[in-house]
Amino acid sequence: MKKSFMLLAAALSIFLFSSCLTTGSAGKKSSASAVSQTPSNYKRENIDTSVWNLKKLDTARNVSYLSELEKDIILETNMARSNPKKYCEMYIEPRKKNFDKKIYHEGSRNIKTNEGVSVVKEAVRFLKKQKPVQILNPSFGLTQSARDHAISQSKTKQTGHNGTDGSTPFKRIKRYGSYKTAGENITYGVNSAWEIVANLIIDDGVKDRGHRKNIFLKDFDCSGLCYVGEHKIYGSECVINYAGNYKEK
Repeated sequence: MKKSFMLLAAALSIFLFSSCLTTGSAGKKSSASAVSQTPSNYKRENIDTSVWNLKKLDTARNVSYLSELEKDIILETNMARSNPKKYCEMYIEPRKKNFDKKIYHEGSRNIKTNEGVSVVKEAVRFLKKQKPVQILNPSFGLTQSARDHAISQSKTKQTGHNGTDGSTPFKRIKRYGSYKTAGENITYGVNSAWEIVANLIIDDGVKDRGHRKNIFLKDFDCSGLCYVGEHKIYGSECVINYAGNYKEK
């Protein structure tokens, strides 16, 4: 039997400045920042259905245990995973024209980034080469594990993957099932599905692009998540768990 593994990544984002903490499976940590913005008029109902097959990609829309925002995050992730080149063309590459050195201009907001336009160009190169991977289906067990962490941590000033009860992502996910591969991304202070997924794909300032690796890991086939509109420092938190060959208890 192949050894199980987990990829961990947490993006900390707030207003005009964003920071990120990424923890890899080897336990190394690095701090950096991530871009947070939404294209104008971007709403689910405006998604071009001639390009995106929502019947296939919107796998979580009919489940009862996720909010509409949480369902949108799975949809956005599936759009990126199913057609990285098109997602890049429509939603990532247009950002390049809005940079002034390391400042990203979005409407009336000026967002400070770590790497400036170079990280977007690097993400574009990655996405144009990235092959489509299987889409994610929603998982109740992974959602429960994400909720355990998001709800308890959101009431504190704590960030990162260790739970307020001392639990690790491995332990929380194993409460509700078993897996072959698993991963966790966390964002703080980002409040729309598109912003969350775009942040994780661009991965500004994160040297190993750990968030992006989780988004496009081919072994993942399901996801569960929890968005909470509170955090004592960042105002909101979203924990996203991914897994491959996950079997719920």
